[in-house]
Amino acid sequence: MIAGMNAARVREPVIEVDSIFTPFDRAVSRVHALLFGRTRGLTLAATVALYGLGMVLLGNRLGVSANFMVVIPVIVAAVGYGLAGGLTAGFLGLPLNLALFYALGHPEYSPASKLAAELSGLAVGTSIGYLSDFYKKLFIERTMRKEMEDELRRALRDKEALFREVHHRVKNNLNLVKSLIGLQSRRSEDPAFKRAAADLLNRIMSISLIHEQLYRKAELSSVSMDEYLGQLVRSATDSAADPDYPPEVEVACARRGLSMDAAVPLGLAANEAITNALKHGRPRGKLRISVRFARLEDEYVLEVRDDGQGFPSGDGGPGPEEESGSKLGLTLMDILAGQLGGRAGYWREDGFTIFKLTFPAYKSGETD
Repeated sequence: MIAGMNAARVREPVIEVDSIFTPFDRAVSRVHALLFGRTRGLTLAATVALYGLGMVLLGNRLGVSANFMVVIPVIVAAVGYGLAGGLTAGFLGLPLNLALFYALGHPEYSPASKLAAELSGLAVGTSIGYLSDFYKKLFIERTMRKEMEDELRRALRDKEALFREVHHRVKNNLNLVKSLIGLQSRRSEDPAFKRAAADLLNRIMSISLIHEQLYRKAELSSVSMDEYLGQLVRSATDSAADPDYPPEVEVACARRGLSMDAAVPLGLAANEAITNALKHGRPRGKLRISVRFARLEDEYVLEVRDDGQGFPSGDGGPGPEEESGSKLGLTLMDILAGQLGGRAGYWREDGFTIFKLTFPAYKSGETD
């Protein structure tokens, strides 16, 4: 039985540039582009003409209040031409409005305080013009950022495709090497060579599983250890276990992502420990194996425990009569622990053979 313990992975949500704009924002942007794009001169001229027509038709009703209407062409000039247009329209708005009143024969429409009216026109034109220029800058920045993000997304897709292809080719090449070793092993009559070839195949398999996972998963920068160790245990037990006495295996691993530099030696060490448990565990009867991987404060701990009879020496390590293949495996474990900057060892405790590998967390390249 293979059981996994997964911890939820928390990720920050990805914010798209367009997602922060409401439908109203988009509608205003479309209207602005329509009225104040290439046709802004025509829009301003039409506004001034409509204002003059409105004074002719409604001036008698509005009287002095007609002065407030001049703010409309001032706003249109400020929106269309920015700060320069707003300042110009605000400065010329009152004199042109007075000239219009005299032309219509209604000088009494003039404001009581011309200075206040002039300052009001300048204030409106300046503020609206500044905001218009600021909006244009934001629009340009938004457009450039969106183009840059689109280019980065294309580059990222190309990079992911390249990495997937690399991992796929490496996996295929490793499988080819496995096939060649298996072919040579079947042609040989030497039992020692067959055992060595089987050990080598298991070690290659542990590396091949990493490249297969990275080829299939969305995130290419790390190896998901819960999935990887689960696949590794299944493959190791399927290839090395006695089919008449299949072992009972439990896997407990938090869902953590480790870099390839940490996952490869860790997987090789786990494969060696599981293979040793199957080789020296129990000639007959049900063997129980527990594989645990977790972080304890500033260290990662890999523990492989089995209730078998252990190595022939009885103390968790190989005895004098131990075969050279197992000695090679133990030497390999020491090398792998050194690559991780950690330590590894075997011992017997309460009827269990225990292998433990510990290494610093900063060596893991953890992504969770």
